[in-house]
Amino acid sequence: MKKLLLLFVFCLSISHTLKAQDIEYQSSQNIPAELLKNANAVIRKNNISIVIKDFDDVEVTTDRVVTVLNKKGLSDINAAESYDEDTKVDEIEATIYDAVGNKVVRIKEKDFKDVSAVSNGTLYSDNRVKYLDYTPRDYPFTIHFTSTVEYSTTAFLPSWVPLEYFYVSTQSSNYQVINNSGIEVKFKESHLDDYAITKNGNLNYTATNLTALVPQAYSPGFDTYGPIVKIAMKEFNMKGVAGVNNDWKDFGKWMNDELLSDVGELPKEVIDEVKTLTKDAKSQREKAKIVYEFMQERSRYISVQVGIGGWKPIDAMSVHNVAYGDCKGLSNYTKALLNEVGIESHHAIIYGDSNIRSVDKSFSSTQGNHMILYVPQLDDEKNIWLECTSKTNPFGYIAGWTDDRDALVVSDAGGEILHTTVYETKGNLQKSKAQVKLKADGSLTATIKQEVNGYQYFFKDKLDNYSNKEVISYYNNYWNHLNGISIIDHKFINNKDAVVYSEELELNVNKYSSKAGDLILFQPVVFNRNTNVPKKVQDRKLGFEIDRGYIDKDHYIIEIPMEYQIDVLPKIIDIENKFGKYSLKVELTKDGIVQVKRELKMNKGKFSAADYEAYRSFRKKISKADQSKGVIKIKK
Repeated sequence: MKKLLLLFVFCLSISHTLKAQDIEYQSSQNIPAELLKNANAVIRKNNISIVIKDFDDVEVTTDRVVTVLNKKGLSDINAAESYDEDTKVDEIEATIYDAVGNKVVRIKEKDFKDVSAVSNGTLYSDNRVKYLDYTPRDYPFTIHFTSTVEYSTTAFLPSWVPLEYFYVSTQSSNYQVINNSGIEVKFKESHLDDYAITKNGNLNYTATNLTALVPQAYSPGFDTYGPIVKIAMKEFNMKGVAGVNNDWKDFGKWMNDELLSDVGELPKEVIDEVKTLTKDAKSQREKAKIVYEFMQERSRYISVQVGIGGWKPIDAMSVHNVAYGDCKGLSNYTKALLNEVGIESHHAIIYGDSNIRSVDKSFSSTQGNHMILYVPQLDDEKNIWLECTSKTNPFGYIAGWTDDRDALVVSDAGGEILHTTVYETKGNLQKSKAQVKLKADGSLTATIKQEVNGYQYFFKDKLDNYSNKEVISYYNNYWNHLNGISIIDHKFINNKDAVVYSEELELNVNKYSSKAGDLILFQPVVFNRNTNVPKKVQDRKLGFEIDRGYIDKDHYIIEIPMEYQIDVLPKIIDIENKFGKYSLKVELTKDGIVQVKRELKMNKGKFSAADYEAYRSFRKKISKADQSKGVIKIKK
């Protein structure tokens, strides 16, 4: 009897403790002050339990409490679960509390929105999502969300990200993996030592009171310093296909044999067509280029999220018949075409983003969000990467989206991590030449020719598809320091073979210079100005990156009105440091013409937090020089 009484008291104590903890998280009034700083939302509690029962049976339980402080914090609720035929949502519910912890409403599973997980640009998908659709009356409010999900596809196990992103703090987060399968689970811990994180044992972690981070200008990607634990099973299941993942070679071998080996068949008519198109090609490179441009001409990109977890490409035959595909389908279709003309190529899994992000080469797992094609060592022994979703990219051009990062290349031999094309600073060149006529009324007329290549081509190659209205809008935004631009004429030349884009424009500017009595003030750097100065950051902790270097060279010839003469011109400026180089020379020629020569070189590199103020100083000097003034006066 005494033992039963003690057990009852113990259980009652535990129950009171749990209720007290829940009540603590329901109210926004007891959030520690340091967690409110810079936060749009506070993760009050986020407990994730992963139970691995077998290679094809994993249960994930989530118990999550989020206090949303303002409208910007709504995106941090994350009260949703995706599912399909291999993923079953066993339980899902949520409760909303007001600022003081009073219950507002309880949302049961039947009240969650249940929709197809089709994003913009996705034609069809076999995934669905249950999500909480809640419009708050007031802020702050708190959501307590719980779910239990059963997975038979086990290639995608949830990582632990206790500090989820910028402007979100975390009061408490726990991550626990219980492995009852007998299968080895590998893991990788990153950046845990910099945060208040406790390791409770094997794959059991707790984080407490992590303050919100604020993005800092030019700082590296969040994934390079945010805390994270990644896990992966060495034996897994994907849509009924068993896989082995000891390392990237194993993982790539599984992808090649199970996902990619049976999707390359093409109809005879297209095989005959590409063989005819390439029969007179003088080199393997020329042959590959013909095939790539054939694919671009007849196919278009659209997302298709079906197949094995969205990872298996739609077969080449289907892509050919419908003339569209997603990144996987179009890459695979191009590979199949190349294969028919005797050119080796391989699928490459990668992160597609303007910010450079690599596949983690030290941890094999389901990574990446995009597929491109790798063509090894053509005639000139140069490796080629092909972006198969673009209808406009030149052959082998991948700048701006998949350049300079590690990718998983998959072949018969297995997986291999390779680095994509790096566009070096010296090749990322823009050259501008302009003839400018200043007028006494403050306006100007000009003809300008610009030529870009390398990475800078990425910003221009869509111009030749613009309407006249779009062209005018583009240049008014591009040269937004010029008031009242009128484009009289324009001509664009897109040399895809050389990857060079040329612009030729004739234009007027209604108001350029300003008058002060007998003087006219004007700015010799008419067009290409770099006036953005990075924000000052107090007590900066993070280093910073210039992820792509470039060079701008500008040469302007400025004619002044006949009745005026030069009074003052800016001094010669020459600056060089580890961040780059800037020079400006404005001089009067014998013919009474103002000649402006400007060059800016920005170096690619990674720099320490201590370097940031020096970098700001460099940029401020550039901005000041680019806005420097000259003075002309009436002849007497």
